[in-house]
Amino acid sequence: MIDFVFDFTSVDCWLAFRPTCRLADELRVPVNWLPMRVPAKAAAEAKENESVGERHARVRAEYMASENARYAERLGVPLKRSGAGVDSWLAAAACIWASEHDAGREFVERVFEGFWEARLDIEDAAAITGILDELGAPGFDLDAGAHRLEELGEELAERGAFGIPTYLVEGQMFMGRQHLPMIRWLLTGQEGPGPL
Repeated sequence: MIDFVFDFTSVDCWLAFRPTCRLADELRVPVNWLPMRVPAKAAAEAKENESVGERHARVRAEYMASENARYAERLGVPLKRSGAGVDSWLAAAACIWASEHDAGREFVERVFEGFWEARLDIEDAAAITGILDELGAPGFDLDAGAHRLEELGEELAERGAFGIPTYLVEGQMFMGRQHLPMIRWLLTGQEGPGPL
């Protein structure tokens, strides 16, 4: 089992989605889709009297954005929008509902693709429940979904998850898709020294 902690508005999570699915398919292991809302940081802009710390944060953010764009292009993954300022709670709560109706992966894929292709408003209840209906998971209740999302957030905090994307596998936590080789090693019997 791969527990995948993610936020629909995170480009890092979107870039991790397909490689995670490929690994799960190859090893024939299920993925537990665990949405966690993490506010997107606004892009830092250069200013006249920025401190060394502010400059460092801005340059790092600019580099990460260019790196994500490079990976997205290489992977053929669209990045037609930003996740900044978008509240993912509705899609996250609906993801839990979809997973409970055996449609988790399909829901996650549809929402990620729609959001990052700039053709899905994940704050639109009609659009989100429409996807659930199409996937055979009708009857989503917003209040119950919000409650389940809050419970999941508490559970993830107890398990030590604090950022995204995070993988919880074999009692260990890994932050970022760069750890997929180590996760593969764990799930295939830990033969050899491991991909370090």
